[in-house]
Amino acid sequence: MIWIDAPQVSYGNEIVELAKEFFPTETISAMGNETDPSEEDLILKSTWSAEGSESFSFLTTLRKGPVLLGERKNVEAPDRENGEGETSFLFEKRRRREMKNGLKGSVYDLLSSFTGKHPRWGILTGIRPVKIVHELLDRGCSREEVRQTLRETYRLHPSRVDLMMKTAEVQRPLIRKGGPRTVSVYIHIPFCSSRCFYCSFPSDLFGRISDKIGDYLDCLHREMSALSDEFQRLGISVDTVYIGGGTPTVLAYADLERLLCMTESCFRSRFPLSEYTVEAGRPDSLDPQKLRLLKNYGVTRISINPQSMNQETLDRVGRNHTTEDVARTFQQARETGFDCINMDVILGLPGETPRHMEHTMEAIAALGPENITVHTLAVKRASALKESFHQYDPSRRGLAEEMSAVCRRWTEHMDMVPYYLYRQKYMLDHLENVGYTVPGKECRYNIDIMEEKRSIWAFGAGASSKLYHPEEDRLERVANVKNLEDYISRIGEMIERKRKALGTGI
Repeated sequence: MIWIDAPQVSYGNEIVELAKEFFPTETISAMGNETDPSEEDLILKSTWSAEGSESFSFLTTLRKGPVLLGERKNVEAPDRENGEGETSFLFEKRRRREMKNGLKGSVYDLLSSFTGKHPRWGILTGIRPVKIVHELLDRGCSREEVRQTLRETYRLHPSRVDLMMKTAEVQRPLIRKGGPRTVSVYIHIPFCSSRCFYCSFPSDLFGRISDKIGDYLDCLHREMSALSDEFQRLGISVDTVYIGGGTPTVLAYADLERLLCMTESCFRSRFPLSEYTVEAGRPDSLDPQKLRLLKNYGVTRISINPQSMNQETLDRVGRNHTTEDVARTFQQARETGFDCINMDVILGLPGETPRHMEHTMEAIAALGPENITVHTLAVKRASALKESFHQYDPSRRGLAEEMSAVCRRWTEHMDMVPYYLYRQKYMLDHLENVGYTVPGKECRYNIDIMEEKRSIWAFGAGASSKLYHPEEDRLERVANVKNLEDYISRIGEMIERKRKALGTGI
């Protein structure tokens, strides 16, 4: 057992997550008032203090009982200059981050020295690392200064510095700081035909809840219509719609048409959309009729996600389709006129090696999608895979990183560039998820949700709206209930939550 003792800070859990990168198989927890460590437990303690008036001292120690195993003290001087256009609120926010980075830096340095490990993402434990690059550039830092900060302050490996910088370079001209008057819309369809063994997302099996689809669409329409009316009344415009899940196209043809018709009447007919995505996901949920339906309703981008192009892997993880289904559905989508198609793959699926990833990427390159999203397997507690797959198996250590290198080589071969990335807990080899694109085919919604510089209004069970307040660079979350029955029975409450967030609630 490893205990984290960080008595002066409110972000002790971030230090817990950082320590897990060095000790992935250990139980690690923050100390509380009632904690009573045993003599065999390790205690990692982090504190800070002022060093005169110009600098701070960050001290981290590692003990086992009374024995001191290691110690690290860093002295740093925080930046006392306001950035260009930076308010006092944002300046104080940045100062708090500098303190956090100093403390986490001393933890990283001590644990790196103690274990001999150097995690490629340094001290970063957050989901959206590229935001740091944009914030530094917005403050007027040069690109070389940003690189230096990523290497020295955040302890990033050069490969991750390059990935972040390349991603930010693609995003810079595309980040839309529209403020409260221009927003994106997300519509959630939480149904799948079967549950993949690695999946931890809240979704219902379509066959089990098919009798509730009509009620769900009724409530979804009420929610979308009410907010669309408010948007128009307040002069708010929508320019991006994303229908995700689950697998939206698992809906029967008539229900899918109803969903698209609802979206048409509430958003597409009222606002000038620049992008309209439907997460088709499983190729076995599509056919030529559904593809034509999507095209006729103005959908501009779809996903057809193989995850792997190795049939034995698909069978192993519970995907009810074949590799031939993937290729056939992709060609049908092309014949229907779709010129922006995304394909997802997953690094580190059970039984796979870099050789399997080579085969997957070669098969996908032959199809020629405009977007490829490379996910790293993250084994969550809610997934069926948790009980049968040891994510920290020493024999597989480093395999996901090798598979990631295969994907980078193939995306470069396809003239693709990284345009968004994010991280999750429990990812193999502590990696990341990266979206690659042919230049000019970037999914704006994916950039919006990762860089968090505009409001995204979300509809449906389990959907969470994120409302951006630019003056404070802050997000306000307005969540719907996750349970399907609760959403249906409490739809009036879900609508009222959103109206209040708009300032129009009773």
